[in-house]
Amino acid sequence: MNIGVVKVWNPSNGWGFISGDDGEDYFLNANNIRQGQKVKVGDRVKFDVFEGQKGPSAENVSHA
Repeated sequence: MNIGVVKVWNPSNGWGFISGDDGEDYFLNANNIRQGQKVKVGDRVKFDVFEGQKGPSAENVSHA
């Protein structure tokens, strides 16, 4: 599991980016946030990584 901070989040469009503690940015889609969780800019989150259409992406996102 990776750890990072939500750096961009657009709730009306359902996407954003997480800045990982490893220095990489990960695309975040609302469908990849665990059920019952909500995120906002500045939240510390944990997540898994997969290679999506837009490059490295986050899934199974929840609060750290």
